[in-house]
Amino acid sequence: MSIQALIHSPLLIIGGLFLLTLGVTIWARRWYNSLRPQIKNVTTCGYIAPPPTPEAVRSLNRVARFFINVQVGKVRYVGLENLHDLKEPSIVSANHPHWIDPLIISQAVNGPARYMAHGRVMQSLGGLFGVYMSKRGVFAAQDDIKDGGVRTREAATQMLVSGQQMVIFPEGLTNFSPSIEDLRPGNVKIAREAAIRLGKPVYIVPAYTRYGKYPGKWLSKLDRAVQYFVVLLGFALYRRGAVCTIGKPISTEELYGPTLTERTDDEAMALLKERLVSLDPTHV
Repeated sequence: MSIQALIHSPLLIIGGLFLLTLGVTIWARRWYNSLRPQIKNVTTCGYIAPPPTPEAVRSLNRVARFFINVQVGKVRYVGLENLHDLKEPSIVSANHPHWIDPLIISQAVNGPARYMAHGRVMQSLGGLFGVYMSKRGVFAAQDDIKDGGVRTREAATQMLVSGQQMVIFPEGLTNFSPSIEDLRPGNVKIAREAAIRLGKPVYIVPAYTRYGKYPGKWLSKLDRAVQYFVVLLGFALYRRGAVCTIGKPISTEELYGPTLTERTDDEAMALLKERLVSLDPTHV
């Protein structure tokens, strides 16, 4: 057999592809195994990763602008001065009707921040997505250990006390509609505890995003990952713009009273929900 014939032999081609695939597989496994310690950390509730670097923030902004343009189109921001003029420790607390909410809020914050995310987000792609997002300020709110949110609140409180901006969606899960579901108490509890440790008020900045079109609550019947994929795939149907309204900051004294003991968590959450609802412009 000539050399030319050998080169074009199907067996040789198949063998070469097999060796290439084997080499890539071995490399990928070694690379993944090298990341296991990081994956374990970022998927563990209560883990505090180093703050995002300026380059990581720029990277997040690039990704955010791309997906916002594809999924939503033009976003109009109202009341940004309520956020940018505030120099005290604060939590941006927003409604959560869409998977892209965190990216829209990131453009309002326009700087480094910490984003509380569902544990499944950090576990996506075998934890690789969690490693990527952790470098950009995202941390896990749940894992396999059920402790009532104690570790999450402690980690968030520590970050807030250290002067880092916090972003929390108190509804917890997306609902794909303009209505606001019952709020979870974590964000008001975190703000109160941080205020106690700092000895001064901490602020919650309410934010409401109204979209031009919503998929509807029927989507909540599907698996979380499938929901996001369906909405992203149907971008042509839902790309109708949005308005993100930032409200006036609410101090912990306004939420809980001057000594932070006059009102309950439920009363503080009711006040926050009232402020969030009041920001709805009802149309784009």
